[in-house]
This record gives sequence, structure tokens and C-alpha cells, in this order.
Amino acid sequence: MRLITHLHPFRFIAAITAVALIAVLAWQLASGDGHDPSAATSAGELRIAARPLDDGRTEVALQRRGSDGWGDYITPDARFLEPGAEIGRWRHSTSIRLSEAATSVEPLKIALLQTVHGAAVDRRRAFKLAIAHVNAAGGVFGRPVVGIIADFNLDEEFIIASARRLVEEEGVHAFVGPTFSSTSLIISEHISNPLRIPTISPSATSPALTDADPGDFFFRTSPSDGAGQGAVLADLAQEQEHQRIAILHRDDAWGKGLADEVLRSSTAESIALPIDHVNGASYLPEIRQAVDFGATLLLVLGCWSEAATLIGESLQSGSFDRFLLGDCGQSRSLFDALGPDIATGLIGTAPTLGETTESAGFFIDGYTAMWGQQPPANVSYVPSVYDATISLALAAQAAWSTDGPAIRDQLRQISNGQGIKLTAAELAQALDALRDGREIDYEGAVSSLDWDERGDITHFTIGVWQFTADGEVEILRRIPIKLTP
Repeated sequence: MRLITHLHPFRFIAAITAVALIAVLAWQLASGDGHDPSAATSAGELRIAARPLDDGRTEVALQRRGSDGWGDYITPDARFLEPGAEIGRWRHSTSIRLSEAATSVEPLKIALLQTVHGAAVDRRRAFKLAIAHVNAAGGVFGRPVVGIIADFNLDEEFIIASARRLVEEEGVHAFVGPTFSSTSLIISEHISNPLRIPTISPSATSPALTDADPGDFFFRTSPSDGAGQGAVLADLAQEQEHQRIAILHRDDAWGKGLADEVLRSSTAESIALPIDHVNGASYLPEIRQAVDFGATLLLVLGCWSEAATLIGESLQSGSFDRFLLGDCGQSRSLFDALGPDIATGLIGTAPTLGETTESAGFFIDGYTAMWGQQPPANVSYVPSVYDATISLALAAQAAWSTDGPAIRDQLRQISNGQGIKLTAAELAQALDALRDGREIDYEGAVSSLDWDERGDITHFTIGVWQFTADGEVEILRRIPIKLTP
């Protein structure tokens, strides 16, 4: 035990006493004394570990060897030896139970589900950063977390088959994603709930997802459009004194959901017109409908290609010159398609980082150090990917399990305000606290990660943004929103 022989004599004697006690327990476990013989055989070898701590205490634990190497440190509650312990007085640990959850050698596997488009590379980087940070902090169950990236298209059969293969063949325990609301509805119905896989989308914002998850396996690190962005868009139209507005929206779960919330929140007379975002080459018929309605503002709820067409055709036809955009329009591709003269006059909304916090700063610094550049401000939901990944890792550690329901049951507990307040910069302390059975209150990079009973976050920030002359995104206003859980 070279690890502890340099300690103060009192502490050394106390440590040897505890180690001897655990040695007896190890012999009993290994020999099957008081246990089922077959369980002793499957337990493999046991060894005793001890380490001195900065505060002068000594910590002792057991480890069991499995087929893949030494497993977790198995720690009883009374495992710390205080400095200056009384010589000759016995110190007893609590009993140690070798449970499957605490000793499994199976590493946690998390898959990023994303639809490939312009923002995919940045979200992939945020996912890899989160995995790297967790593993640098000691991993989960003392093992490195495995991150898997799965790129989807929009075909429902392909989405279901690919996600099922990740679970049934690759042994994935949790999902970060999917990217879109429509894809998320498919995953929630066909995979997350029936297969009991905890899933956190960083960017699916449709209000329809709030009530689409009867099994409580679908969460979000981005806010529902029904909780913030729709109301902010309606307020912006009111600030600009528009009496009639036309909402041209993608005919999908995201577009329809956000359009409905704008309609519900707007004090102006409003009309919502769906557009074909798959095959639409021109939107002049919808633009004419908006003109006939008497609208003075066009609210464009499409991604960059639809937005570029709608804005370009509106200007060329002389129909509209005032526009508002949603989060999907926050794209460098839209800036390039329209050019700076037009793009710099556009204003939109999107969930964003709040005022600088320690977690947000840590994420930005880590992203910059790993990838050589700051996370792009014109790509929404990149820090939300990071938060989703970290949350799943913390919940699995809190549960000491890769079981889906066990992870799900801990997601709200790691950030519910009841434990030790810790930030992303203190991830190692957070994992250590959970290994010790202590509660934590973790703060994410983009929000406080307080989830309500339906998996929606209740504290977040909506940003009002515009393009700068060089194509970057500037946040004009940050609007904090705090909902009652």
C-alpha cells in the first residue's frame, strides 16, 4: 500500500485498520462466505484501493475485476478516515452491496441524431466537446463515455430503422437530438417511448412535442415555441406598429407550431399561410395572398432557402419590404444568398445564451480551444447540444446505471435546485459528488436545465438578432423568460 505509507502515523494506523476490515469483506465476497457461490465466481477478483485527500483524510474502497478490466470504485458511506483518528479504536464501514448497476463494466453510449445541413458540423463539434469534457473529468462509472454520431435524412422509415439499429445493435443508451421537430415526433413515438430511451433534443421547438411523450422519455434543452419565441415575434410586430401581418411558414411541425403561437399572441390582424418547403420553387401565389389580406409585414418562418426565395420574390415584385424571421433564418447561407444590402436590414428571433455565466464562458472557451475558433453566433442550438450531452452523462452517473428509465428519472434531479450548485466549469466536482451519492444543482451553458413534468425547460433566453455587414449575427436584445414549472 505505497499510496498511504507517507501519511501521518495516526492516519496511517487508522487507514490500515479500515483496509484490514475491507480486506476481510473482500475475502468473504470472493470466497462466497455468506453469499451464493455462483455469485462469488462471477464477481472475479477484488482489490482494495486507498487514496489520501487534500484535506488530510484517507478514502478507501473496493474494486472488482470483470472481463473488461477493473470496474468502479465500490464505496460505502463511511469510507473516509479523519486525520488524527484515535489509535486502537475500530472504524467500521457500512456494508457494501455489489449491485449490477454499480459494477457493470458496460460504458455509457450516447448517440447524436442529426439531420445533415449547414449547422451540422458545429453541432457535431459541440457533441464531441461534451464527450471530451466528461471523459476528462473521469467519465461515467469511472469509464470513458462513448459518443456515436448518426446522420439522418427526412425519410420516416429510414429514421426509425437507423435509430432502432443504434439501440438494438450498437447498444446506445441515450439520444441527443433529433434536429427537427418533425423528426423528433417520429423518434418519440417509435423509439424513445417504446424502447425506453431517454432523448434530449437541442433544437426541436414545436409545441406539439410537449404532449407527444406519454412515457416521459423526451426532453428538450431548447424552449418550446409555445413558451417564448412566438410571443416575442408578435411583440416585435407590435413594436413596429403593424396592424396586419402575414405569416408564411414551413408546412411542418416547427413551422405550423410557431405560426400558431404567433397568431395566439398577436394583437394585430394576422393570417398564416403554409408553404411547400420540399418542392416549392416559387412562393408568389402565397405572397399575393398576403398582399390581398392587406398585410404590411411578412413574417417568414422558413429555413434559409425558403426565406431567400420569399424575401427575394417579395422585393422583386414590390409586394413587401418589411420582414421578420424566426430561428431557422439565422444562417450564413441566407446572408450570402441575399447579399449584405438586403440581409443587414433583417431582424429575427432565436433562443440564445443568456447574459454571460460561468457555464456559458466555459463552453465558449472549451469550444475555442478544441476547434480553434469560437462557436458561431449565427448557428442556433450549438450550446444546447453540449448541455443535452452533459445532462445525460450526469443523470446516468446519478443513477449508477445505463438503464433508460433510471437515467430518465435522474434528469430532473441533477438540476432541480436542491443540491450543490455547480457549473459546467465544475463538471469533475459534479461527477464526483454524484459518485458519492450527493445531490447537485447543475447549471448548463444555455439554460439552468430546469425541466417541467413534460420535459420542457422553464428558464431560458430569447434573443433578438440581426446580421452584421460581414455576415455575422449580432444579438440586439436578450429577453430572459422564467416559467412557473
